[in-house]
Amino acid sequence: MHEFFFKDKHSNKIIRGISPHNDVDCDPFEYYRLNSAYMMYRQLEDFLRVQNVEQIPEELLLGVVLYEIDKIIADKLSSSKSRPEIHQLFSDETLDKNHQNKLLKGLTLKAEDLLWLNKEAHDMGYLLDVYHEEKIPEKFKKQQMPNVFHQEKDGTMEHFGKTDMTEGDMRALLDQRKVIQARIYHKGNTWHCFYFTLKGLNGLESGIWGSKPHYHYLSDKSGISWSDLMKRVKACDMPSSNVHVVIDKS
Repeated sequence: MHEFFFKDKHSNKIIRGISPHNDVDCDPFEYYRLNSAYMMYRQLEDFLRVQNVEQIPEELLLGVVLYEIDKIIADKLSSSKSRPEIHQLFSDETLDKNHQNKLLKGLTLKAEDLLWLNKEAHDMGYLLDVYHEEKIPEKFKKQQMPNVFHQEKDGTMEHFGKTDMTEGDMRALLDQRKVIQARIYHKGNTWHCFYFTLKGLNGLESGIWGSKPHYHYLSDKSGISWSDLMKRVKACDMPSSNVHVVIDKS
């Protein structure tokens, strides 16, 4: 994982977070659990520092956070059920491409469904690889980019850090860059790849399903080898997939 922390001295705004960065052979459920715990730990650490609370031993603080995260996860699992489509997808290795696509096409997954997905992958012996790749047009590489920048709903740009880019440059970069995140669950020669583009995650792709936040889906039955998949991920040039798994971001 890649951790980031930025504080703007003018507005006093803080941006903290973690993002995937080529994490391989992870336990899917522990990956979800520990990353959630790590973010909560950092937020609690910041809160205690601001409140001038006497330093608490790291081991004790981590124990409290893990307890709270495990309680949240247990509550979510006990109040929901795994999706039968996901269970069949991971458990039945005899499914061909058409059957896999039929299971997933138009499926909508909520946060608890994604939690169950990782739990079932864990229970069935899958490992998880997560890749986050970005490709920036050459014309922007010589410019000094700010540490963080984003576009507001009204189209204006906000940024942290020094830059020689204009708002128009930043807006164009956001529109023209390619970003791919691929989550690949694998066991032996069997693999399932859920990937999104940044535009796809924001529901900015074409078509009925493209207008909703979504993952695309590929598998070892999709006619692409593992080595070719890795090359396509690195190049931010994923094979086309007409399977859209809608993500309910609410």
